[in-house]
Amino acid sequence: MQSSVRLVRRPGPPGGTVVALAPASRLERLAPRLIGAVAALAMSPVAWAAATAVAGQGSGSRQSIDIGAQIGESLAQEKKPAQERGAEHAPSPGSEPEPKLLAALDSKRVVFDSYMLAQGPEGLTIDTSRFERPDIVAPGRYRVELHVNGNWRGTEDMEFRQVAGKESAQACYDRDLLVRAGVDLARSARGQDPDRPPNPLPEGLVCDDIGRYVPGAELKFDQAEQRVYLSVPQYYLRLTTSKNYVDPQSWDSGVPAVLLNYNTNIFTTESQGRNTTQAYAGLNLGANLGPLRLRHNGTLTWSPQSGSRYQRGYIYAQTDLPALRSQLLVGESSTSGELFDAVSFRGAQIFSDDRMLPEAQRYYAPVVRGTASSNARVSVHQRGYLVYETTVAPGPFEIDDLQVASYGGDLQVTVTEANGAARVFVVPFATTVQLLRPGVTRYSMTAGKASDLSLRGSGQYIVQGTLQHGINNMVTGYGGVAVASNYMSGLLGGALNTSFGGFGADVTWARATVPNGDSLRGASFRVSYSKNLPNSGTNFSLLAYRYSTGGFLGLRDALMLHDAVERGATTDSYARMRSRVDANISQQLGASGGSIYLNGSSLQYWNQRGRALSFTLGYSNQWRGNTYSLSVQRVQNAASGGALFGGTSSANSTLVSLNLSIPLGKSARGAPVLNTFATHDDRSGTQVSTGVAGRLDEGGKGSYSLSGTYDDRRHATSGNASINYRLPEVTLGASIGQGQGYRQASASAQGGLVMHPGGISMAQTLSETIGVAHVADAPGAQVGYGGARVGRSGYAVVPSLTPYQLNSIDVDPRDMPEDVELKVTSRSVAPRAGAVVMLTYETRRARPVLINSRMPNGELLPFAAAAIDAESGMAIGAVGQGSRLVVRSEKDSGTIRVEWGRKPEERCAIDYTLPARAEGKRSGYEMLDLECRPLPDGGVNNKKLAGRP
Repeated sequence: MQSSVRLVRRPGPPGGTVVALAPASRLERLAPRLIGAVAALAMSPVAWAAATAVAGQGSGSRQSIDIGAQIGESLAQEKKPAQERGAEHAPSPGSEPEPKLLAALDSKRVVFDSYMLAQGPEGLTIDTSRFERPDIVAPGRYRVELHVNGNWRGTEDMEFRQVAGKESAQACYDRDLLVRAGVDLARSARGQDPDRPPNPLPEGLVCDDIGRYVPGAELKFDQAEQRVYLSVPQYYLRLTTSKNYVDPQSWDSGVPAVLLNYNTNIFTTESQGRNTTQAYAGLNLGANLGPLRLRHNGTLTWSPQSGSRYQRGYIYAQTDLPALRSQLLVGESSTSGELFDAVSFRGAQIFSDDRMLPEAQRYYAPVVRGTASSNARVSVHQRGYLVYETTVAPGPFEIDDLQVASYGGDLQVTVTEANGAARVFVVPFATTVQLLRPGVTRYSMTAGKASDLSLRGSGQYIVQGTLQHGINNMVTGYGGVAVASNYMSGLLGGALNTSFGGFGADVTWARATVPNGDSLRGASFRVSYSKNLPNSGTNFSLLAYRYSTGGFLGLRDALMLHDAVERGATTDSYARMRSRVDANISQQLGASGGSIYLNGSSLQYWNQRGRALSFTLGYSNQWRGNTYSLSVQRVQNAASGGALFGGTSSANSTLVSLNLSIPLGKSARGAPVLNTFATHDDRSGTQVSTGVAGRLDEGGKGSYSLSGTYDDRRHATSGNASINYRLPEVTLGASIGQGQGYRQASASAQGGLVMHPGGISMAQTLSETIGVAHVADAPGAQVGYGGARVGRSGYAVVPSLTPYQLNSIDVDPRDMPEDVELKVTSRSVAPRAGAVVMLTYETRRARPVLINSRMPNGELLPFAAAAIDAESGMAIGAVGQGSRLVVRSEKDSGTIRVEWGRKPEERCAIDYTLPARAEGKRSGYEMLDLECRPLPDGGVNNKKLAGRP
């Protein structure tokens, strides 16, 4: 069947040509390119509206559409005889359109054919010239986000200048900008065409094609998103550039702010007619001013018997030194426990920070595991400081969020049961083998006065320094010195990376003089091993052995001995370590064989008999969705001696635990879980507990636990209940318990407060580095992935950011009011350590309105006509099908000017007043029926309106 479709060329605007439809034969030849052109036009809202108009509103008068003058020329040439066009232009059967047509279709200049936007029998047309050139950039200075190969690299102020031969202003760059972007300019120069003279990037601002200086590179500007996209072959990027790496010049110091972290708990028991109440508040205070961070931590305890007591922790000021990749600290803190024993001091410290490197290495921190028989209070001490305390439900517990990694030193864990019974065990804390990348150097230097809580005297002045250097991929060397008033030691060692694991070995020589004149000299030898065997499922996260001669003292031991002798003690009264073994091993037993773990330490002293032992051995597995585990925990003092599971001292204990968890429901996620566990202690006998735990809501914000316990030694039963709920601003918890001869209750709250330039905001517990998001008029919107939500003030706290690396924070608009639009949904930032960075997300509050409107003569408004706010001149919507306007208005009343051309008679005005906002209304459009009145400067087709009612 012959097609009736045909192509007509008509005169268009100056330099333009009208394109209609072609005969089938030529249409087939043009189809591939026309499809591409239509696809490009479809990206425009007006083009999409045009397609809809053809289907829904009939036909009318025509106005030219310019896809480029070259298309018209190509069609005109095609109409001419081959002799006139030349043999080189003669089309052959099945040939592609001419090159000029292909180039024209790639042109960005388009003028839409109003034939596709026909407006009914009256023949009204729409001026679409405003959509012709969306790609033109005006000269000026723009603040843009720089993306390199798809990765954010910071915010830059870039200059755009007019260049001869270019309609749009071109982006300008200099050497510093490309270096910050990660481009290797030296390699780029070597990679240019060897057959041509070198063309190095000149100094100053360059507005030329970047591909002339960096082969294969392209630079594009997204004007709508204010983003510059730089594409560079990977070969010409610096090797240190990674996905999350951000140049130090783009690190954000944040805004002035005051911070507070709190962890409060009140625990009360009534046992044998005696009431005991104790309240605890762990406080971490901070203040930021420019790059300076002030920090202080302490604990406040209170009881009716002893009153209140505040134990002051560290207080210090800290700032980073990006040029040295280091941190500078002045005040009270602790030395690192990597090479020497950790010592508290009051003075100054400078140390390298690996987080500033592209491949940051995080510090190791142990996990505290144990078992509670009731709603128990768990307290964690480190070198005499109370660093953590919380209430746990009956059963196994795990604490994996201790923020003590940079301090080092063993953790003493005390579990206080509801009936007042207390159990103490030690979790060893020493860092793993330190292997560095080749050429990387890590150092620290500390000078000040010892301020350990265990020292009763004034303390001695100390100086300690360490140095580590990666020699190659296999070997890292390290050493250090420690000096006090009557003490000196030196350390030398190395770490070796092999296929069998990571080995470390070092030797420390020390000499100390005590006040009574005694002199002690000795050496300490240490060997450590770390290995992860993925094929066998074995993980040695730490396995170390240390042996010291009888006269060896570490720095902290020397300070303690010096202080003890000054108070009248003898040299032999202070225990000197002879040997120590630390182990932290886990083993996966096949695909379904479960896993076994062992962690603990064993110590022997020269002047004490016996062995100090603290370890936990455990096994866990799953079977058909049910989980079961078995663990043995042993604590033994050195002075008591005794067998591994015996001992004569009452301080020694062995605790055996068996736990079984069964989901109650088909859905493992969110279903209640039945927990049954049994414990046996050589002092307190056997206890069996059964209970159920689950979530209170779908999101898992709330949880509960109910259990009952039977004690075979006392032939008594008890019950426990607890509840926790996590709000965006705070986490709350409560527990109650009752048994034979006792009652217990507790309540807890933990969270953070931030005082920033926009006000005061509550949040979940704050980490070292945080962000404050400002999303105006958007209460309820979720920010990031931590559950933070925008409050009534328009602010939300992002409680955790990674310092010195790229952080992308998104806003989820699902719970925002319907009349609020987000102009940007994501922000990226690279904060400095300890910074409070502000993240502003621009919003527009405008009520969505549907207005059914017609001209005074009853005619429909032209489809796709622009709706413009008469006061501001800003476009706020358009006319859709059926003469219905879809607009978003920031005002409750005003005037909308409808325009579909530049002539006075091609416009009209709608006066509107929106109804009062419904209280609590978050969604839905306002519906209005209004007339579009003629404007005083010409009216709306006044001639056509004459004689009509």
